Amino acid sequence: MTAITSAGPALLETRQVRKLFPIERGLRRRVHGHVRAVDGVDLVVPRATTVGLVGESGSGKSTLGRLVLRLIEPTSGQVCFEGNDITTLHGRELRELRRNFQIVFQDPYSSFDATATMLDSLREPMRAHLELDAAQQTARAAELLEIVGMSPEYLTRYPYELSGGQLQRAGVARALTVDPKLLILDEPVSSLDVSTQAQVINLFAQLQDRLHVAMLFIAHDLSIVRHVSERIAVMYLGRIVEDGPAAAVYDQPKHPYTEALLSAIPVPNPVRQRERRRIILEGDIPSPANPPAGCRFHTRCPYVLDVCRAEDPPPFLTPDGTTVFCHLHTSGPQLEGASIGDLRTGDRSAQ
Repeated sequence: MTAITSAGPALLETRQVRKLFPIERGLRRRVHGHVRAVDGVDLVVPRATTVGLVGESGSGKSTLGRLVLRLIEPTSGQVCFEGNDITTLHGRELRELRRNFQIVFQDPYSSFDATATMLDSLREPMRAHLELDAAQQTARAAELLEIVGMSPEYLTRYPYELSGGQLQRAGVARALTVDPKLLILDEPVSSLDVSTQAQVINLFAQLQDRLHVAMLFIAHDLSIVRHVSERIAVMYLGRIVEDGPAAAVYDQPKHPYTEALLSAIPVPNPVRQRERRRIILEGDIPSPANPPAGCRFHTRCPYVLDVCRAEDPPPFLTPDGTTVFCHLHTSGPQLEGASIGDLRTGDRSAQ
């Protein structure tokens, strides 16, 4: 079970969402097990708020984003948009609702039709959801390009004529064509160079200030997510292990996995970088087809306790508004919401 506290009225809420992919073998495609890609996640995205979702590759972040959009169907659980369970919608009802949430994909090149101009790509969602004539569609497309920092002259160009950063901006413009209330940003800058990443991240921050659109920002880099997120949720092996205000998660991590992710972020000051202690997690992330019993992180945790191997940790709400799933805050050294870094500094000792 994953409990996340909302900082405001919920625009999006997932309730115990699960997605199991069957493992089929043989000529008869018999099912021999399931991959637990998302395994009981409760997530809240308040209105006009950016929630960052971080974790290693294979943790289930992108799968959760696609479940929210109903690009894939959940095995169980609910996905609620403005209080209504959208997992029960189909056909015309689902199509009409989909104008409220859009996605920006990781690879801008593969997400565009190589034979279509930017104008054609921006017009397509307008034809599906908006009652605009051709002239109005062109005017809106030009306006959206200006909003994302591009000249309207790019409307006549093809994807191969744009750089990666320009094409990702065009992808954002396409997502905004139908005035969505929620954007799902699936690793939107991971394929871009560092300088272009900064430009696109700043664009997202500007769009939220200007358009008040909510965002679910999926990434593996906490340093990127912090710049645009009010809240951060950390996901590991299909479950969320820590969620809270961005500053609290970044400056005072409560879960050992969050601490390890933060230690991997380089510091621009060489002296400080040499003084930092890098936490190297032993082993690889376990198979989601056969997750370990108890706490799923215990096979790699440097602070593992006996109880971690036997029981799932209950949610613990800390004074700063962070929800953490870790026995260290309850059964172990009784951190009781303090930073996991206290164990390294000697303020508390493991039992």
